[in-house]
Amino acid sequence: MLLTAMGAMLTLGACATLGMAARGKLRRRISVLSSMLDACTFLRAEIEGPHTPLPDLIEVLAHSQNPDQRRLFGEMKKRMEQSPGMSLGYHWSSTVRDLREELQLGEEAAAILRDASAFLGRYDTSQQLQCLSYAMTRLESCRQQACEAYRRHGSVYRTCGIAAGIFVVLILI
Repeated sequence: MLLTAMGAMLTLGACATLGMAARGKLRRRISVLSSMLDACTFLRAEIEGPHTPLPDLIEVLAHSQNPDQRRLFGEMKKRMEQSPGMSLGYHWSSTVRDLREELQLGEEAAAILRDASAFLGRYDTSQQLQCLSYAMTRLESCRQQACEAYRRHGSVYRTCGIAAGIFVVLILI
């Protein structure tokens, strides 16, 4: 009887954990998108104001207090140091591509960030600012969609995980 109760508790716990993990992924996506929007806001301000060179901005973001910015831009900085002959756009695009799943960016947000690599550091300031504003608008749309998905489905994932665990336990008993 004790082993049955322990098995039931473990099964219920495992299913609940799966539901909570799905909910956590939605929350993580919102956090990462907010971090990327903050990074874009920083880039925009620095490009518009003091005209700081992009490699210096990458350096600053690589040491950010935000762990998502630090991860993405730290990797980008490392790649720039390892392969200085490659363009900044190449390093930016390949880093976003390679860290997309780890950071829970989603395909659309990763594409938006990768598109940014095509214009940052290449055109005059006004064109860079215009394109960066467009990318930020698109990222904000992704963030709003993620917030809506979390609002709609976050509690459903948690509840369904627990319900699935109860269902499995009842079937096994």
